[in-house]
Amino acid sequence: MGPSLIFVTGGTGFIGSRVVLDALKAGHRLRLSVRRGTQVEELKARFSQYASQLEFSVVPNLSDANAIRAAFAGSDVEYILHIASPMPGKADDFKTEYLEPAVQGTEAILTAAAATPSIKRVVITSSVLSLLPVGETNRPGLKVKTGANPSIPVNEDMAFPEGPAGYGVKYAASKVLAHRATINWVAAHKPHFSVVTVHPTFVLGRDLTQRGADSPNGINAYLLKSLTNPPGGKPIVPASFVDVRDVSLVVLKSLDVELSKEELVTEYLAVGGPTTYDEVVRFVKNKYPEVDVKLEGPFDVPLTADTIQTEKALGIKWRGIEEIIGSVLDQQRELRGGEGKTVL
Repeated sequence: MGPSLIFVTGGTGFIGSRVVLDALKAGHRLRLSVRRGTQVEELKARFSQYASQLEFSVVPNLSDANAIRAAFAGSDVEYILHIASPMPGKADDFKTEYLEPAVQGTEAILTAAAATPSIKRVVITSSVLSLLPVGETNRPGLKVKTGANPSIPVNEDMAFPEGPAGYGVKYAASKVLAHRATINWVAAHKPHFSVVTVHPTFVLGRDLTQRGADSPNGINAYLLKSLTNPPGGKPIVPASFVDVRDVSLVVLKSLDVELSKEELVTEYLAVGGPTTYDEVVRFVKNKYPEVDVKLEGPFDVPLTADTIQTEKALGIKWRGIEEIIGSVLDQQRELRGGEGKTVL
């Protein structure tokens, strides 16, 4: 695949920033969708070395298919990378604050692409959560495989725990239903373009969006909070990690891989080398003594995923746990002034 013009949503986030950087390094031109014009200068500074390859479109609402289609205007956009997604936080209302943005945003991207003849492929960054029973992420020994979404029992009227206990469950349910909406949309509309969905487990790595020595965000933060929990504390997320660089590689390789015409939506799981929290704790204590590790076992067996399809189709070789965890802690070490400085 030669250099192409790619429309990208979510390029300001953790995963999106890495994908943008890698796509620019590969020589592609990018048109980045931003919600606010003030984000343009921030992105220009972040990717200043590649200014000539960057364009920007302000789309305040990614649920507006007409606004997205207008963002394609006057261009020869051939590919779409839809990385933007509502994130779990303090929102309480499942339908309006989780489900509708996730589903409507995905459907709007697909609808806009269907009205744009130049589009060849849409790659959507989803999550392993869209292939898992809701609320069972920490079930010991859980196995994940592609094609599981239609059989997951979930609906928009299901009950959720109140308050913070429900945030993660609502987020997981929205991921299941958003991916199901993708599958159903493609089946109903039979578009002229192909669709790939990428499903990473828990993404760690050097964060291009982190500034200064403040605490990291996302799964990077969950990792550090898990390690420094008081004795008896449990990990916040399972030890099923993937490096953000590998996720970016899967996304970009998905742009031009030859796909089976029998699959309406091609799913690729993205999961790093297998590990356990016993291995993580041992590695961090040996390599990063400045981290005040309090996490103690025994630990449950983490979920595993069948990544054979991804590895065969895309030629991926996953980074191991030392490289994944090391990239997170090396960045925190650098931001705090070098070896020996307290990471948290």
